[in-house]
Amino acid sequence: MAEAQYSDPILDYISRILFEEEMGENFNEYQEAPNLHEIEKPFYDILKQKYPPNFPKRQPISTHLEANPDSADSPSKSSIQESGIESLSTLEFQSGVEEGMKFLPIIDKLVVDLQANMIENDISSNLKLDEKESRDNKGKRNGGRNVDLLEGQNRKLPMICYEEPIKDDTPDPLLYHGESYEREEISSLRETMRSKANPRGNKESHVDLLYLLVSCGNAIAINDQKIAYSLIKDIRKHASPNGDGTQRMAFAFINALEARLVGSGSESYRHLASKRLTTTELIKSYNLYINASPFFRVSYCFANHAILRAMEGSSKIHIIELGMSYGFQWPSLIQSLANNRKDEIVKLRFTGVDFPQMGFRPAERVEENGRRLKNYAESFNVPFEYQGIASKWEDIRIEDLKIEKDEVLIVNCLFQLKRVKDETFGLDSPRNKVLNLIRQINPRIFIRGVVNVTYGPFFVTRLKQALSQYSSTFDILETKVPRDNKYRENFEQSMACDIMNIVACEGSDLVHSPETYKQCHVRNLRAEFEPVPIDPDIVKVCKEKVRIFYDNRFFIEEDGYWLLQGWKGRVNYALSVWKPKL
Repeated sequence: MAEAQYSDPILDYISRILFEEEMGENFNEYQEAPNLHEIEKPFYDILKQKYPPNFPKRQPISTHLEANPDSADSPSKSSIQESGIESLSTLEFQSGVEEGMKFLPIIDKLVVDLQANMIENDISSNLKLDEKESRDNKGKRNGGRNVDLLEGQNRKLPMICYEEPIKDDTPDPLLYHGESYEREEISSLRETMRSKANPRGNKESHVDLLYLLVSCGNAIAINDQKIAYSLIKDIRKHASPNGDGTQRMAFAFINALEARLVGSGSESYRHLASKRLTTTELIKSYNLYINASPFFRVSYCFANHAILRAMEGSSKIHIIELGMSYGFQWPSLIQSLANNRKDEIVKLRFTGVDFPQMGFRPAERVEENGRRLKNYAESFNVPFEYQGIASKWEDIRIEDLKIEKDEVLIVNCLFQLKRVKDETFGLDSPRNKVLNLIRQINPRIFIRGVVNVTYGPFFVTRLKQALSQYSSTFDILETKVPRDNKYRENFEQSMACDIMNIVACEGSDLVHSPETYKQCHVRNLRAEFEPVPIDPDIVKVCKEKVRIFYDNRFFIEEDGYWLLQGWKGRVNYALSVWKPKL
């Protein structure tokens, strides 16, 4: 029972997202626009065809429910969700496609009328799937060359605009079925992790791959290509994407080292970054990792505890999260606000900040996550207001944050400031600009989480530090997760993309520049923040959770104002709370 209470807010929220993704990403129940006739008729006029007088009139699903709420023949809400979408929307969609195909040219010559602005999300998704299959087939014929670059020379796609979906009263199935969705899979995953994982960790590699990788890096640094190629050949004999943890890590690093040697680091990184996993795959991979290690759960628990303490006695709170990602931290806080309130209802304002995505919709993820959080908050009757910002963090202005005077302002930044460049890239540090902005908005507290590693300006030092950092993560997965788990493979592919950037890229192409918690402490002091003492109660809670639900090789310790988390003696993550100096 204790485990359920501890894990449910995060796992339930993950389950809701997975349920929604299974229903179809960005799927909205079909509703007829009132001016559809005016939009369709000009196409018939151009082709000199008569507009069909008996074109079927479509009724919104919610209209039928409202018209006959008590009728015995009226379908229930669940039946509308299960069969109504498939029977009404699918048939109507198919009939619309049949009519629309009369006007559509081949895909390569498709021109989108931006003023009409009536392309539905489902059509867009199908086009993306067809285009992806086409690229896959072309990739096979072109011998694995970068087909995206070839296609980019031949054509440019116009931006597709989307209308705001028409809101109806049909209940969101995500809110009603999400709590139990995927629960069996999560339980099965935990049982499989306990029964099949290798408790010894990385013990099967008899060759010192770490030494060989560092030696290869040294050879590349002095441009000794003969030795470098010889070491790459030796390492590849033992590295494998399907072996033990060390072999898998070596496989990712040797790919990055070879890309650096031949000068294709940036291109290789962009290629890996473009091979995006689906939202479902990403979330399931994340779910696997939070079940294998306590790092993120403890971080969320620590941060939310600090937020609840800071907002005591206030009825309005504004959280600015730098590094929105998928928002898994916030279901626990929303539940706490719903369960702990007395007579006064607390209003939650939320600003989610993230880096812009590649493509035509750079703010898609941050907006979608805001919608999900809003639905979640409404299910607990917590007043919720959201705005999303997809931008370089150093370009954000105070007025973009829409701060109000009567609210408690809190800034939360866990592990993502490493993606904002530091002094390594120039004296005018974007990272210091972000900290100065936080200081100017004067939050009540500023929660900071860091990945405890620093790469420095030199390649060999960066390689050694990255090997130390990622060997710990690969060892956790090797110890806790079966080797044939596909979501482990997805998570490792994501790490391989980061490794490619860290090892093979330089200058403006280098995305990651983390710093240790001691370096972060000095930087925050220079930015005129002062640390807040750690609440001993939350330390006890976090340690107890790790002791009960995780391996005793995970540890939680304190160092001054920092809460440290690690594995087998290595500090992986660190957390602290700060406030502006008076």
